[in-house]
Amino acid sequence: MLCGYETTGMSNDYPEKRCATCQTNCRNGMMILVGIIAGLVFAAVMVLLFINGFLPNLFPVILAVLVTGLTALFAVPTAAFALRDTSVKKQCLRCHFGGLFFGIIGTVLAAVLTLAADLTVGVIFATVMLGITAFFFAYLLVSILFVTLCAVDS
Repeated sequence: MLCGYETTGMSNDYPEKRCATCQTNCRNGMMILVGIIAGLVFAAVMVLLFINGFLPNLFPVILAVLVTGLTALFAVPTAAFALRDTSVKKQCLRCHFGGLFFGIIGTVLAAVLTLAADLTVGVIFATVMLGITAFFFAYLLVSILFVTLCAVDS
């Protein structure tokens, strides 16, 4: 396994040649970096707004985040099976699915725990869970963007 793709049947003489397609199609490291940065920024903004009382009723928002995560959990595999069977597209999607499912599972679990918390200003658990939910939701959106770009580009 090299660059995250199967390399069976290829010669071991030129590893840089084998990775040429990986480097052009697989931007998994970029997705992770952009997802983490976007998640941290979004979480910080949401927590600051929540602490200062600018987000009075978060229940509908967290519920919408949960529904988005569950929709992505069922829609993404369905879309992957519906795509045409080209090897470049499959390799690109395989490259990004790990990060996408990390964002989906994190979003769903964090949203459920946030809904279980008492969403009032001043409760530390609610503030922490809101930050974690915001982080995973932003990471999910970035991963969906990268998977969509992957499906469109290749």
